[in-house]
Amino acid sequence: MPPTSRDTDTVGGSHSSPQVPSTTFNFTFVNQADDLDSLYQRKIINKEQRHTIRSHVMQRVRQWESAQGRKRSTGRENPKAPGKSKARKKLADSEAAVRNEAKASCANDPLTAPDSDRLTLTHSPRQSPRLHLSPSVHEFDPFDTLPTNTLPHQSSESLLQYCFDVMLPMTFSVEVKRTRDRIARQGLVLSSKIANPASFLGFLATTAAHRAVMYGRHKDLAPSNDDHDDLILDQDYVRVKHEATVAVRQIFQQRAIVDEQMLEACFGLISTATVVGNFEEARLHLKILDRITSQIELSEQTLMWLPIANVKISVGLLERPVMPLPYKREPIPDATLRRISLGLPSHMARLGKSFVRLTQLSNPLRRLLSTQTIICHLCAAKAADPQSPSALETSILVKKSTEIEFDLLAYPYEADAFPRNARDEPELPALEAIVRLAALGMLSVAPHSILPAAGNGRALTHHQKRAVEKWVLERHVWHAEACHVVCWALLVFIQNSLQQTEEAFFKRLLAQVTHYLGVSTWEDVENDVYGYLYIPGLQSSTWKTVWLDVCRLRAQLYPRHEHRDVVEQLNNALLPSKGPNGRTRLPESQLRTVR
Repeated sequence: MPPTSRDTDTVGGSHSSPQVPSTTFNFTFVNQADDLDSLYQRKIINKEQRHTIRSHVMQRVRQWESAQGRKRSTGRENPKAPGKSKARKKLADSEAAVRNEAKASCANDPLTAPDSDRLTLTHSPRQSPRLHLSPSVHEFDPFDTLPTNTLPHQSSESLLQYCFDVMLPMTFSVEVKRTRDRIARQGLVLSSKIANPASFLGFLATTAAHRAVMYGRHKDLAPSNDDHDDLILDQDYVRVKHEATVAVRQIFQQRAIVDEQMLEACFGLISTATVVGNFEEARLHLKILDRITSQIELSEQTLMWLPIANVKISVGLLERPVMPLPYKREPIPDATLRRISLGLPSHMARLGKSFVRLTQLSNPLRRLLSTQTIICHLCAAKAADPQSPSALETSILVKKSTEIEFDLLAYPYEADAFPRNARDEPELPALEAIVRLAALGMLSVAPHSILPAAGNGRALTHHQKRAVEKWVLERHVWHAEACHVVCWALLVFIQNSLQQTEEAFFKRLLAQVTHYLGVSTWEDVENDVYGYLYIPGLQSSTWKTVWLDVCRLRAQLYPRHEHRDVVEQLNNALLPSKGPNGRTRLPESQLRTVR
């Protein structure tokens, strides 16, 4: 392995300035010792070895402090020590204090602090090793050879910890229910990314972007002409994105033959651009991949992530997918269909039936919605019993959901029923556009969850609001069947826009439409949505909370008509006190608020 910029004290390192003649030292690896606990009390007798190790450690400390903008005071600024004997005594006392502090730090482990996204490495003698769900950087990279030149060590470790404990479980919420699946995905990430520096840096950039969105370190990522990289207020993201871009440029300049590593290098930049909302940049990289994939045979891993990236970018742009599906479609095995149908609630058998009565929808869309009910069944079965589905069923779920998303994006361009505008884009009727975007919104909940505040989440919400505004202007089409399906679509849109500016707009419209229909209870709402697309295990709690907010809005908008129904629903849903009939009652203070 060639020496890195950090290997300044190793033998054979090239230096431009004159150097002291190198001396060969013998080091003992920690895992070669028979008694690991004795290492904490063992003292290195050789002074030169101690000096070399101390110099290496302090060099790393100074590099980290310099990256953090700190300045270490020099010896000239401090008074000289009285003597060598006192210095030795002070050093011995200091080492003893450090050992005692390491023991005490076991009880206050930074890995368990809920408010901290940074990791502090502590080493202390223990009888048994700690079990992490996520490996730390020092566990698989003890010599600091990962390609993060300007990123502080703690930052890279924090990003990987966030990736394995937050980003992957949240994004692939249905796929990684089992601990074995999570560990397998972590191993896949580490083995594939560390082998390719450009790919690893792109992966870290995606993680940094996701973390910045999750922790609110960004401005609004709604579609705009701005470079969304400038809207991310996270220094780790700025550093890693720059390194990833440079690494990808180098790999294309240095390689004359197209290979798998080029694909992986591009994918890191594509996923990063998708998270922050730079869809034009992502589409540019995807078009490069489209040319590359025709020249090489794709691996199984590439066949998994490439179609997902393709459809997610196209959802953000709401355009025809850039690339065709890179694999041949296969039907779902009958055995899988039978298995998932056995354990589902009886209400789930009604999914998609209400779309049949909507004659205003095009036939291609109704066929796709009928197929999407199977995706809901698979997600519901996976959420209900995460231990039972096999790896084959998980693969089927990912492939079929990607195919449905691809078809929902592509069918308007293939059907002759829709007129074209000046940009040669199909003009869909208002109700068709709403239902299509609601189906795409369901696929942003499961099997792959998209953060509402992320660039792809904000873009989808932007398209959904435009479609709803168009439908509102066509008040003459507000018949009962259309209003019922719009209620379902609005619930999906609200879940896609949680804590975003459009959430209030969708809730207010849902309050108006449900008042128009006379829907007054959550049971009525849930009975309706079972006729469309709905995954109770993943959506019922969120939609119930949304419905209570809608009830409060209805009480404000229509105080004479809604007072009794709203108070009754809040009594049944929220509060701990019991009335004389044993039912939950609102406290008088909250009753006055509702009135």
